[in-house]
Amino acid sequence: MRGRSILALAVLSLLAASGAARADEIRLKDGTKITGTIVGFENDSFRVETAYGFALIRKDKVADINITAAKKEPEPKAAAKPAAAPEPAAPSATPAIDPAVVKQPASSGSAGASPSNASADAASITAMRAPINPGTSSPAAAKGDMAAPKIRAVATEAPAPPVAAPVPPPPPEPPVIRDEIRGNEYVNETYGFQMYRPPSWDVIPATRKALPDAVAALGTSDQNTLLVIGRAPAKDSLDAHATATERALKDVYENYRLISTRTLSVAGVPAIEQRSRGTVDGRDWSVILLTLFKDNNAYTLMGMTWANSDLIQVQENVIAKAVGSFTFVKQ
Repeated sequence: MRGRSILALAVLSLLAASGAARADEIRLKDGTKITGTIVGFENDSFRVETAYGFALIRKDKVADINITAAKKEPEPKAAAKPAAAPEPAAPSATPAIDPAVVKQPASSGSAGASPSNASADAASITAMRAPINPGTSSPAAAKGDMAAPKIRAVATEAPAPPVAAPVPPPPPEPPVIRDEIRGNEYVNETYGFQMYRPPSWDVIPATRKALPDAVAALGTSDQNTLLVIGRAPAKDSLDAHATATERALKDVYENYRLISTRTLSVAGVPAIEQRSRGTVDGRDWSVILLTLFKDNNAYTLMGMTWANSDLIQVQENVIAKAVGSFTFVKQ
């Protein structure tokens, strides 16, 4: 279990610096699975942020930890704009119904017309002469003609359906890392770099798979000494990236203390080296952290070894030699 906690420290440190979104799945020894985000390690327990709050999980209850990159959240759909009110249609080229003309009846002197019928006809004529629309007057009405109202057709358009926002493409699959050991050299052909490999170090694929930004991991079989190399897009300056990584170490280690900081040149580019000490799992660890930028990418090399060992100075020198030999090769 001690080896697992060491790997978890490396994972937490580099992830906190890169700022990558992730989803951690912690499987306990009794089969229970807890999904959330590991944000720290305190009192021999992992501090996990879950959907229902923070939880402390004792490390001796943990069977394994799977840390995977979270899927990118789709962009929110734009709210559909309300359809504009339709404008009234232009008047038709041909007017609607022409006014119907009603001629006046014959005068009261017509044969066979009774006085009562004459009065009714006069009233009808008077009513016909009144305009149809009280608010307007027409020449036809003035002449005793009655005009029917014009009929206008109003065109209506159905509102356009809302356009759904395009679904973002899935994140690209990480490239298959091709690396190998050539004698006392470790060569990473995928990302084009190499470095010195101490004879007692081997490649540790489990650590590289546990960390989304890890491109290499080496160390001793007992995991008392470990080196993890992370690669992520450079989002800020070299100083800011190194400071963020060093701040993450403070949250991971107990009794954390920064020993030294210096600027040097590694692989032909400026780099920042930070040396620190911290306690975890009842042990004091020595950490060498190196940060450098190359082609808009930030490379973080974090080497750690057990500080209580009698060979602490030897292991620190071995880590420093491996980190200092880091260089890029032409592809």
